[in-house]
Amino acid sequence: MKARREHLVRDLRHRFNALLVVSLVSWMSMVGMLVFLWLDGQTLKVGGVSWFVPGILTSLTQLVLLIFVAVKLHSTMAARSSLMSTLEYASEHDLLTGLVNRRGFEFSLNDALYLAVRQRRPLSLLYLDLDGFKRVNDIHSHAVGDHLLRAVASSWRESVRDGDVLARLGGDEFVLLTHATGADVEALSERLLGVATANLMADFPELRIGVSIGIAEFPRDAKDANGLILAADSAMLNAKNSGRSCFKWALNAIA
Repeated sequence: MKARREHLVRDLRHRFNALLVVSLVSWMSMVGMLVFLWLDGQTLKVGGVSWFVPGILTSLTQLVLLIFVAVKLHSTMAARSSLMSTLEYASEHDLLTGLVNRRGFEFSLNDALYLAVRQRRPLSLLYLDLDGFKRVNDIHSHAVGDHLLRAVASSWRESVRDGDVLARLGGDEFVLLTHATGADVEALSERLLGVATANLMADFPELRIGVSIGIAEFPRDAKDANGLILAADSAMLNAKNSGRSCFKWALNAIA
């Protein structure tokens, strides 16, 4: 979507520049004709200046209109580009947490897999599902639950590495794309676990949750996007069944 937006903005800019050039050439042609008539008026038997004053006034009027139209067009293009950027951001980000949403994650995953194949680099997907979150909504209200989701997302964002993609799929389900592997991805999982089990809300010191994490690695555990998600999701369910608040690798990778 970003590429389409940039292509549209670039096309509008080219059209604007073309219109501006044509208008300037037209105005300069008219001015050139006036200068020619002024210098060679006697030769062409054009006497007096009665014809010249209206020409100058017309030329100046056209120049003012040209500047006005150019400014308005530039302002309109800037506003439209800003609006498109805002709409693009809203379409690919979760309004509650500010993280990438499911749609944005799908774009990021496809791009990451494409680069992983070209660069022959592994890619890890962590599937995160909060433990005990439903109880928070039931006991403390959905407003408190939303506050907790924002707190968890904010703390997790500070825990991930530069270049990692943290997304909220919906409800209390999150995913993380990272190039960390092996011990590094396990250390990252431990940090995420620590954040989820900490007290994130000062107004509710007794409130505690956790997170179950499933880890799948490309290309070892799956060869495409859907397979990678399914492998990580299955590993997450395994973590749930193993007592929760822990991480598990995909079964065909590490038992």
